[in-house]
Amino acid sequence: MITSVGYSLAYRYVESSQLTFMGFVDGSTNLLSFVIPVVGLLLGYKSIAHARETGSVLLTLSFPQSRAGLIIGTLLSRWTLLIITTVTGLSLSGGIAAILYGTQGITTYPLVVLLTLLYSAAFVGIGVGISIVTTNERWITLSTFGSYFVLIILWDGLTTAIMLVLHRFDFSVLASPPDWTLLVRLLSPESSYNLLLRLGGGIDVAGQYVADSAPVYIGWWVAVGVLVIWMSLPVVLGFYRFRTAEL
Repeated sequence: MITSVGYSLAYRYVESSQLTFMGFVDGSTNLLSFVIPVVGLLLGYKSIAHARETGSVLLTLSFPQSRAGLIIGTLLSRWTLLIITTVTGLSLSGGIAAILYGTQGITTYPLVVLLTLLYSAAFVGIGVGISIVTTNERWITLSTFGSYFVLIILWDGLTTAIMLVLHRFDFSVLASPPDWTLLVRLLSPESSYNLLLRLGGGIDVAGQYVADSAPVYIGWWVAVGVLVIWMSLPVVLGFYRFRTAEL
């Protein structure tokens, strides 16, 4: 909330060209693509583990509730908290930006908000999944920070490194990378979010995915599927360990 509202006021100072509403949206979503993962992971990364450490999970499960219900409820409650703060922040910042920079392109803003919520769900799911697997605080912390750095900071670099290894360090391949690298890059939640913003919100990111030369198997449906998988797969994998774990 603070990030988006603060950017709506700071936009006029960080942008030297013409100030527009869509320019604000472009800058704010770029900022949120780094901030939302941090918040989502922090909301989820100790959710189940803390309950197991304090023993409150035993009290919760003493009521008519299964372990699966506990996990689903935890995931939804943490995501709901992030939904409330994100929608509130984006609504306030959008209103401020509309007053200060005009309303051209504002009709796409609700879709941008929805896509941001889907993006946030991916990292809440990752955080909760980590929390399900173990109660070891060091492992939880390392996994959380490792997830952020791999998925947000290192993913594109790792994809490039794999491509160079497969092509025996022929750096000429960087000028025209093979199509499969687009799919690998799209497996990152951030890249999928950027593609959806490009297609749904008209924001000038992820241009390589909508170019004429882009393969036919790259589309919005793949990006949505990637975000849904990142939200659900860590939780499902964690549950298979949690369902037989000693509490």
